[in-house]
Amino acid sequence: MVVKASKSVEKELEQQHDQEISLLAENDLHASAQQNDGKSVLILIGVLVAIFVVVITGFKAYNHFTAAGVVLIDDLHQQNLDGKLDSDEGYVYNGYSFVKADGLWWTGVEVKDRIIKIPLHYGPRDVEMIPVTGKLTPEFNQGDKIYVSIDPEVNYDKYYTLGLMELNTNILQGVNRKIEAACSTENVVCENRTVINCENTNGQPVVQLSVDEKPSVTLKGTCIDIRGSGEELVKSVDLALYAWYKVIG
Repeated sequence: MVVKASKSVEKELEQQHDQEISLLAENDLHASAQQNDGKSVLILIGVLVAIFVVVITGFKAYNHFTAAGVVLIDDLHQQNLDGKLDSDEGYVYNGYSFVKADGLWWTGVEVKDRIIKIPLHYGPRDVEMIPVTGKLTPEFNQGDKIYVSIDPEVNYDKYYTLGLMELNTNILQGVNRKIEAACSTENVVCENRTVINCENTNGQPVVQLSVDEKPSVTLKGTCIDIRGSGEELVKSVDLALYAWYKVIG
């Protein structure tokens, strides 16, 4: 199936994304400055899930009713495979075609006998220098739920928010699993939330997002430990997703 998206609609939705990200990040930073309250980020995870449902529904509805003025991602992939795109517009990485459209890098991966078209902010060449260590066990891919675990004592910025967005859209769309917001450590703001981390997963699938000066991705049994600061955190998230999809081995 060809993925279609109106340039104008796609840009409008992207602008809507940016506005919502900025608003959520601004509110979150304000809450952190006033109360150092991690609850805002736990709520943020749920809000971002709702945003993605609305945006994905909007794309599907538009594509159903009109085919006017569209850019065909599949056509870009064909041009890429034919060597007709510049390196900053498209390239082939480990057998996967990557093309850039409206500021996002698109590729297609096979998940459970279906092709998932995924857009991320960084391509594999942008993130391959970040170290990936360890290995996941098969249990990580079992069940219909994944815990997204955050550090309740960290001051969050727009990059942390964007990293959560990248995770959420792929967990929801790419692997069709539910998200449960959790905390990596005990804290008063984590009341009624599961406390779970890569050191103690209780056999549950976990993605832990931590602020750290050195970007890295560590695979630990049923947990993906993603670390970084600022844009490097987003790059670590995208690298983890590429490793998850086996685009980067």
